[in-house]
Amino acid sequence: MSDQIKKERLLQELLRSTYATLRPSKLHGIGVFAIKDIPQGTKDVFSNHDAEWIKVSKEEVNNLPEESIQLVENFCLYDKDHYYVPEYGFKVFDMVVFLNHSETPNLISINDGEYFETTRDIRCGEELLVDYGTIVASH
Repeated sequence: MSDQIKKERLLQELLRSTYATLRPSKLHGIGVFAIKDIPQGTKDVFSNHDAEWIKVSKEEVNNLPEESIQLVENFCLYDKDHYYVPEYGFKVFDMVVFLNHSETPNLISINDGEYFETTRDIRCGEELLVDYGTIVASH
């Protein structure tokens, strides 16, 4: 693919499908906020990537440096015995890891967090929220 085509695709993405940014949240630390109105049913709020989530035992995580343990504990899904860590580690951040929890979310997880869909119209400036209980760590 030529550089010109790549640039045109990027510009279209920035024009049409850039919906959110990170900001301080009153709910918890950092959150994801709408930078323009997002219609109900929107499915491309976040970038779609094919990265795998690698199953790592809690024991293996506990043998990492404290800074790495904190990243895994704060930004990864887990079950009783394992964490699910993105294969790219923490050099690239998916905005999804900054979604805060709500019992009345405005996003739902589709296919265990493969992508998210808005459940209602979201206004510019509103925080995007998801019910953590609906994302299953089964990757």
